[in-house]
Amino acid sequence: MSAMMRSAAIYGGLLVVLSGAAWMKWTAAPAVELDGKVVMVDGSPDELTRVVWLEKDKDQAVIVRKTDGLGVYYEVEQTRWTAPKPEKKPPAPAEDGAAAPDGATPDGANPDGAAPADGANPGDGDPPAEAPALEASVQHFKAGEKADELMASLAPMLALRKLSELSPEQLETTGLDAAVESLELDRNGRVVRIQLGGEVYGTRDRYARIEGSPDVWLVDDELIKPLKYARTRLPDRELWSFEAKAIARATVSGGTGSVELLQKNAADPAQAAWVRAATPDAVDEQVKTWMEKALALKSVSYAEPTDDLSELQPVFSIRFEDEKGQSQTLEVLQKPWSGEGPKPDFWARSEHTRGTVKLLRGPTTALAEDVGALTGP
Repeated sequence: MSAMMRSAAIYGGLLVVLSGAAWMKWTAAPAVELDGKVVMVDGSPDELTRVVWLEKDKDQAVIVRKTDGLGVYYEVEQTRWTAPKPEKKPPAPAEDGAAAPDGATPDGANPDGAAPADGANPGDGDPPAEAPALEASVQHFKAGEKADELMASLAPMLALRKLSELSPEQLETTGLDAAVESLELDRNGRVVRIQLGGEVYGTRDRYARIEGSPDVWLVDDELIKPLKYARTRLPDRELWSFEAKAIARATVSGGTGSVELLQKNAADPAQAAWVRAATPDAVDEQVKTWMEKALALKSVSYAEPTDDLSELQPVFSIRFEDEKGQSQTLEVLQKPWSGEGPKPDFWARSEHTRGTVKLLRGPTTALAEDVGALTGP
């Protein structure tokens, strides 16, 4: 082989290696911004399929990743345990139905509360009463955008720092020797269990330890709060997936008919306006007011198995559509009202909610009362 051919072969090989390196760098996952933190549990949100938070005898939150035609979403099951309220026992009637004389006490007890003369206590020898079983209150709901942020913060899970090996005495001060709070991360079947101890003195940081490892870490308390308070922080209150500026048209049905509405200047909130498709150049305050109220609707809670959803009837519906032709329909329902007692609650469902949700009574009542005038001739 001539010198020229050898040079060409060498440079050609280097070009292939450099091209491969450049391709790997271009296609590699972006590096995690550590900001001085350390990786405690590696992973990515795409492989985190289930998260379990447990505070013994108090709260549990189970978050499960799911996928359907609209994409990825998270379902939450929140359980709260509480001690049952003690039953109030009526006072035992005196013998023969007569009240006990003034100053007398039942069962021969001394008026001053002292033990009987023989020194015996009525309960001596009885086994101690067992603590009553805790009562569980369970809620199910679809999580909102906060769940996406939570999963991103747990995969990878970062710690503020890793501590040097602790002695048994030092470990006791962390609360990890008898931890009552724990976190479980399921990454496509690979489960990591993390014990959570107390707070670091002077800060809100928490001690943490991976089950089976002697290492102790410090984690930011803000990482834990969405799990600890899942019932209030994670529920999705939105009724559809579209942003308001992405909605091009809406069809409102209810009352005696339906009406098609258009949103003009949707990209500019200051200039956006809803008009009737039949008269797009006419300003209609009725349409404007009704749609502003409709777009402000939020859910209160998700229906539970104990909620009676039978006999629900449609009150009105709104079909939203964007410029690409994608659509979602919100259906608002209510049970018939006889005129006696409180009015039934309003419920709703859409492709986005993936289930039935309860609506605020006041705003929904106003929309239901005015929909006939909006859709009528």
